[in-house]
Amino acid sequence: HTPHLAHPHQAPKMAKIGEGDERWIVADREDGTNVNSWHWQEKDAFEWSRERFADLIGAIEFEDGGVRCRCTGVTALTGEAYVNRRKGKIICGYELDLKIGYEGTILDGDKTVTGNVHFPYIADENAGEEHEAKVLAAGEGPDDRKVKEIMRLVALPKMAEGVAKFEKELAKGGPGGEGADPNEAKNAPGSKPSAREDFRDKKPGDVQSNAEKERESRTDKTAPLSQKSHTIRITERFYCRPRDVCDALMDGQRVMHFSRSPAQVRPEPGPFMMFDGNIHGETLEYVPGEKIVQNWRFRNWKEGHFSKVTITFREPETGNCFVDLVQTNVPETDAFDNETVMDTTEVGWKQQIFERIRQVFGYGA
Repeated sequence: HTPHLAHPHQAPKMAKIGEGDERWIVADREDGTNVNSWHWQEKDAFEWSRERFADLIGAIEFEDGGVRCRCTGVTALTGEAYVNRRKGKIICGYELDLKIGYEGTILDGDKTVTGNVHFPYIADENAGEEHEAKVLAAGEGPDDRKVKEIMRLVALPKMAEGVAKFEKELAKGGPGGEGADPNEAKNAPGSKPSAREDFRDKKPGDVQSNAEKERESRTDKTAPLSQKSHTIRITERFYCRPRDVCDALMDGQRVMHFSRSPAQVRPEPGPFMMFDGNIHGETLEYVPGEKIVQNWRFRNWKEGHFSKVTITFREPETGNCFVDLVQTNVPETDAFDNETVMDTTEVGWKQQIFERIRQVFGYGA
């Protein structure tokens, strides 16, 4: 039996910059199911990557040559990391620029110096290879140079081991441990329960009821996605004025420009639609540069179900804008009981709206 695909002659693919995203251009299907993970699913692994780098190499400590060195955590991480699944196959991708802070204390004299270890390009195309790394001292004195050399000789090999472990974990599925060896992933934080352990297969007489289990935080949707109480919370930074972001979100021509799809949006209360009708709802309140409130839904959600989106804007310094989004009443499943709604919605906001606004209008960091 051949699974039903919306575009039988076109293989699903991950969107590139400047292209539409098929996950947000939702085609009508007969049953909407995702049998054997045939259809493309994507999970953002960027924040998970930050946490793993902090755990694997951000806390290294050692003493050597009269110097006590320790890494002080992730000081900068840019780029992208994601995990895709199709027909049971895991495909990960990442291009990351990483900086790990360090401090070194000269034991004879108790002087402390600082710096960063810079990995400018950790990418899937170089997986399994030794990644370029530079030790960047904050100062130029003799103590700085001494600590820098010890970090280069002692810390870098330890860090390389951590990066290699990160790559292996991501190749096994990253967030949630999907694809990892069952014995290794069984008790891992955030790992997805097997089908036999999932609450959907429990009977009414089991120790923990379905309702009780469902109230717990979802374990198959891990960081950076917010799961509890069906609420999504996102904070994004733009280098522009709040009104600029408002115009990008509420002016129909600008929405069509960054989304590359038909849209009907007006900067006033009333109905709206984006992504050729796959997102639609009603703007309830609009205060330019300050606040947007909308009833909001995907077309493939259960009939009549709307979430509520509230977007507010902060500008602590002129041209330094923070956008805070809270989306409540997001459903656990769509109309066909597919359980990817939380992931798809939050990743869509981040990648298909906010990131595209940065790229298209030049508001990026």
